[in-house]
This record gives sequence, C-alpha cells and structure tokens, in this order.
Amino acid sequence: MQLDRSITVVPILHGKAAFSRVIRKRCLEAAFDCVAVDLPEHFEPLLAGAIEALPVIHALVAREATGPLHYLPIDPCDATIEAIRQSFQHHVPFYCIGYPTCEKGEPLTALPDEQAIASLGFDAYSTLCLQSIATGGNHPVDELHGRHIAGKLRRLQEKFHDILAVIHLRHVPYAVRYFQRNAPPNETFPTPPVYTVIDQPVHPDHLYFALGELPFITGKYERERYDLFAEPFDPITSLKDLFRETRDDYSEAADDVTTLSPVRIQAALTFLRNLTVRSACLLPSLFDIVEAAKGVGGNSYGIRILKNAKYYPWFSLDDRAEMLGIGIDRMRVPAWGITERAINLFRDHQLFWKSISLRPDPSEERAKQYRYRWNPFGMCSHIPEDLTIERFNGTVRRKTLKILMEDHARTEKFRTSVKDGIDIRDTLRFWHTGEIYVRELPPSRGKVDTVIIIFDAIHDERFPHRTTWYAEHPEESTLTFYATDPFERLIGPGIARCRYGGLSLLFPPRPIPDIFQLETGHELPNLATRVALGGLMFSREKIVAYVAPERPGALLGNLARFHHKRLLWIPLATFSQETVQKLRQFHILNGKTVRSWAARFIGE
Repeated sequence: MQLDRSITVVPILHGKAAFSRVIRKRCLEAAFDCVAVDLPEHFEPLLAGAIEALPVIHALVAREATGPLHYLPIDPCDATIEAIRQSFQHHVPFYCIGYPTCEKGEPLTALPDEQAIASLGFDAYSTLCLQSIATGGNHPVDELHGRHIAGKLRRLQEKFHDILAVIHLRHVPYAVRYFQRNAPPNETFPTPPVYTVIDQPVHPDHLYFALGELPFITGKYERERYDLFAEPFDPITSLKDLFRETRDDYSEAADDVTTLSPVRIQAALTFLRNLTVRSACLLPSLFDIVEAAKGVGGNSYGIRILKNAKYYPWFSLDDRAEMLGIGIDRMRVPAWGITERAINLFRDHQLFWKSISLRPDPSEERAKQYRYRWNPFGMCSHIPEDLTIERFNGTVRRKTLKILMEDHARTEKFRTSVKDGIDIRDTLRFWHTGEIYVRELPPSRGKVDTVIIIFDAIHDERFPHRTTWYAEHPEESTLTFYATDPFERLIGPGIARCRYGGLSLLFPPRPIPDIFQLETGHELPNLATRVALGGLMFSREKIVAYVAPERPGALLGNLARFHHKRLLWIPLATFSQETVQKLRQFHILNGKTVRSWAARFIGE
C-alpha cells in the first residue's frame, strides 16, 4: 500500500511467517532509507541488542507502577522483527512509531489463515482482513494508536524520502485516515506512564506461549534465513517434516516402538487435514496436530510429536532458573522475583486451554518404584496382544497349508471340467496351440501345529528374557520366546514393555519343558536355533512353519531331518513392516489383577 510517494505501508499480523516473508521480499525489491515499525517507543533502546541475540529468543518485559506486565517476544517469524533485521542488513535506521503505552485493543476476531496469501496474493488477502476488522465497529484504542502513527509518519517524512512503514492491520485504517487528513506531526497526547524495561532470554520449554508459530516451524524459518540455498519455506511442508522427522527420531531413540510406515504417516496427515477443515482453517493448531498423531501412531507418538513441535534448536546457555517463564496469561520474571499476569503484545488472538489425554513415560524415580514393587512370581500377558498373536498364528498356518497345496498342484489340458480353475500361466505359455490348461489342487493332508517366528537371530545379547508361557485356555497357544529385559521399560505399575527376538507357537496347547533349560544334545549357535529346535522337537505334525528374514541354514535343515520334520520357510518380508513391528511389541503384566488397569497405560 502506497500511502504517499515517500511512504510504503505494509499491513501485518504479528507472529506469522507469511508476513515476514512479504517484508523480506519488499526489502529485496526496493531500497528504503528508513524503517518504521508499529511498536511502543519505550522498547526502542533495547530492541537492537535483543534482535542481535537471535536466533536465541529473548523478550523485552515492561513494568509500570500498577497493572499487568507487558512483554515483547523477539519472534523471528514476526514481521516487525524481520523489518528491523532488514534495517540492520541494509544499514538504515529504524524507528518505533507505535503509541507510547502498552494498552491493547480487544483480541481480533477470526481472520482468514495467512496460508491464503499464496493463492490470493498479499494485497487481496490484506484487503479481506481489513474489511473483516472494519465490520467489528469503532475501536477507540486502535483509533488513538492510528492517530499517533499518522503523526509519527508525518514527522519522519520531513527527514526521509523512502520509508517502509510496518503497521498492524488493526491500526492501518485509522493511520491512513488521519494521515490523509494531514494530522499535525506534533499533536499532543496524554502523558504515557513510566515503564521499566528489561531484556531476558525465554525459557526454551515455554517458547510455545511466546511465539506466533510453532517453535518447530520457527526453527525451520530461521534455518532458511541463514541458508542461502535453502528451499522456500512452506508451513505445510514443515508439518509433514514434523511427522516424518519425529517418526525417524522415534524409531532410532526407542527400540521398542512401532515403526510407522509412509502409509500411516500419510493417514495421519489426511486425518490432520480433516480436523483442520472441520475447524474452518487452512493451518492446523497444535491440538489438532497431536490428535492426528495420537490417532494414527498411538499415545507415545503423540507425546513425541508434542515435544518436537515445541522444540526450538537454539537456546541460551544461561541458568534456566534465571530465564523468563511464560504461560498463556502469566509470566515469571526471576530478575524482579515476581510472577504476575502478563500480556503478550505480539498475540493477536486469544489462546484457550484444551485437554487431551496423553500418558507420558514414567520418570526414572517412578520407574524405580515400579521395579521394587514387582512380584517375580506373578507374570501374565495382555489379552488384546494374545488375540493379535493368535490371529497371526492362524494366518501363518493357513498360508503354510496353501503353499503345500500349491506345491502339489497338477496342471492338465481342459477336457470336461475346469477343476480348480484355469491355469493362466500354462494357458499363456501354450497359447499358440489353442489349448486351455486347468489346475487340480490335491486335498489338504495333515495339519500345521507349530509356527516359529524369528525376528532377530543375530543380537542374542539384547534378549535376556527367555521363557515359556503356558496357555490359560484351549484357544491359546503354548508360547516359547526370547525377548528384551522387562525391567528396562516399565511403563506403569506392574506393566513392562518388551520386544520379541523370536518365538514359537504350539497349537493346540500342551505342556512342554522349557527349551532354554533343556539339554538337547546339539551344539546350538544362537537363541533362534534353540527356539526352532524346540518347535521341531515338540511338534506332532511333519510340517513346521518357519517365518524368518532368511531361509533356514544347513544346521536347521539337519536338525529337521533328524527329527523327521520339514521346515517350510515363509519370508518375513511377505508381511507388512507395520504388522511385523506391531507383532514384536508386547507387554508383561505383574499378575492378572493388573489387567484391570493395563489398558490405561498401554493404549492401543
């Protein structure tokens, strides 16, 4: 908006990266000899030092004799901060032309998301916002601010020829109106109160309440600013990065969690889009982001998304007890030894608390208490996981029988019956003869009562827990397995989270000796071979299903022949990675009574 031949006005909202990008673009396209920002004058002496401390985020706190505290977060995504940084970069002066008090008008009503700037253009978007603000009626506080800004611009016009004025949208209509009325530059206003202003770093755990964008997105924006070859910043892409990077960190940091596939990540983003549309927005809130992550990846993934969304990579190395503690409407200022109500001058919309059910991992002290209270003579499984493993067991046994039938299938020329269906492969092979070939599958012979599943046959040292669990009812298998130490991950009272290294399922169930304590008479190189040998020894059927990443070696082949069995290999890769990872994780409960509350800690 060209207010005058010498003044370019850019209407902005606080804390939005889209407006900062507009300011940076305007400063690259045109040269200005002065930058004027819509901030109170009493912040001007400390602004330069606080902005030079970026990317570490500080806040300027103003205190008067009575009333609440007012603070100005040095937000890298705020357009006024970006304008001052551009003045430093282009070696031109900046001036604070805002009204000299910290008084603010009412919070703004809902405005179109700044994401619409990409499709509408900045001028059309700012026009829509100005029309929306104008329909709210007359605002005396905003009118007073606009009148003061108009006078300041008249005064600056006497000294400079190309002025970039960065003015808040709520003040623009009044500033333009009084400027065009030729408001006198020396108009008198009420004497402002005396403020004491200090510059302090913000506690990194409280940045979410101080910044306009998510700290994760603010960090992305700041990285782009320092990298000349960075890709253009896009908040939507950054949200995708949030889900993907959290997934990668989540998988590497914790070896006992589900690895989310790209399909699940896409499902989370689709869910997030639907939540955002339901809220009549283009950009999601932190609440919607965590809800989408929890809905697809479970409680643990939701917690990590929340932590990563609030993480900002640069922070002060000072004592955190001496940093500013910031909430929605309160602030702790250690330098003054007070905790009082505080108003964020860069917050345009009111924030509200919302509740979401998330169960954080227990602290180290709480985990120790869980371990000391553990009864070593009482262990049982989690029933939903029993159902999952039994369904998988049934799937593998059916798949094994199908493979056996396919191995003994016969193909012949079509005569009078199509038998078990047309054999497409042989029909195409002999297409030139004009003959049709059909398949005949033999009747199923025998059963499969033992399924061996090997996830990890290399790292035996990771799986110290080795035992056999006997069935509680006839519909459950006898389970022999080796897994991670239950005491490494206690997630609740009497609840341990583990990961299978390998297991053997025997169905129908029957009592068998513990293969890990049994003298077999064979030299066994690893736990996977021992579990497989147990399945071969106690299976009553000739065929034993063997699900593993690699084909059974010569040693297992010899052991199978020794026990008059046949190992039928099913590659582990034939099952989805998501299914495999979900199957590997299980929980050990310290007695059947724990089942009554286990679901509250385990979740899905």
